[in-house]
Amino acid sequence: MESQITILDGAMGTLLCDTTSPEASTSPLWSSADLLQSSGRLTDIHKMYLTAGADILSTATYQLSRDSLLRAGVTEEEKVKETHAVGMSLALEAMHGYDVQAQGTGIARSPGSVALSLGPFGAFLQPSQEYSGIYPTPYDKGGANAVESLRDWHYKRLHMFKTASPTAFEGMQILAFETVPWKRVDEIKAIRQVIDSEENRSKKAWISMVYAEEPSDEDVKHIVKEVFQDMPPGSAPRGIGINCTKLTLARDIARIYSDTVKELGLPQKDIFLVIYPDGGMTYDVNTKTWEYVDGVAEAEKWSDLMANIAREEAEKGCWESIIVGGCCKTTPRHIYRLVQKTSTS
Repeated sequence: MESQITILDGAMGTLLCDTTSPEASTSPLWSSADLLQSSGRLTDIHKMYLTAGADILSTATYQLSRDSLLRAGVTEEEKVKETHAVGMSLALEAMHGYDVQAQGTGIARSPGSVALSLGPFGAFLQPSQEYSGIYPTPYDKGGANAVESLRDWHYKRLHMFKTASPTAFEGMQILAFETVPWKRVDEIKAIRQVIDSEENRSKKAWISMVYAEEPSDEDVKHIVKEVFQDMPPGSAPRGIGINCTKLTLARDIARIYSDTVKELGLPQKDIFLVIYPDGGMTYDVNTKTWEYVDGVAEAEKWSDLMANIAREEAEKGCWESIIVGGCCKTTPRHIYRLVQKTSTS
């Protein structure tokens, strides 16, 4: 059976930096910086993506944690909890308001979902290391305690969201672990232990990798196995993703994901695919600038390619759903065009 295509939103951090909040580019909080003083800017972006047609909103919490708040000068425990709670509630309120508005106008729309955005351990290092995956001891690749240390770090971070606002956390339909370096299979293992725990397994979740360079087919197959193998009974659907990656490379990796899922014989109803590459530009870690490289930065070309990828993977019928959206340098315009392309295909 062909997979359903669902639309995720686009970039938050780069859109803030390019428009209302250029200071976010140097903040240890990145897209979460406006949670402290200008949360209305985040609400506006959530609403723009909903108006563009997104079915799923991501919270502005990718780089939010107790440690990043401390580096931003926030030391009071109540303020730490409040900031985590606001990060969740802004997206929930935007989604609820839009769903109610749609009902009031008679627009046919299924209730949307909110995903709790959770960056990898490397996103919190200075400088960030989600592209390289180079972490210090005891989180270093191959380290004797790497999996255990990464598991504890992710667990404590997730626990902060839970305790900050149990009600808002309950409203997070999806746990989105994003931009995990593809070479860090140990971090995938660690995240699996967190989401497979008895307290979290009933929550829908995805693990999305960033591919800074082209991996081998065998490496990608190994990643698929690590994400899906031995899911405990009673687990909610699990997803595997590709984000913050060149769109053309994302297409090749998505193909391997699907082929591997077929080889493993995984049940379609339990798994989903998430594809949200960057907006056709490449980030230079040395100059800290974005460059046009592959010629698909324009929203029209980007959405054409994304819609084609979504159709190709949906037709294979091995996923419960295909979630597609955008990462860095995408905008509401990209998502609007993607909605148009997928709804008319």
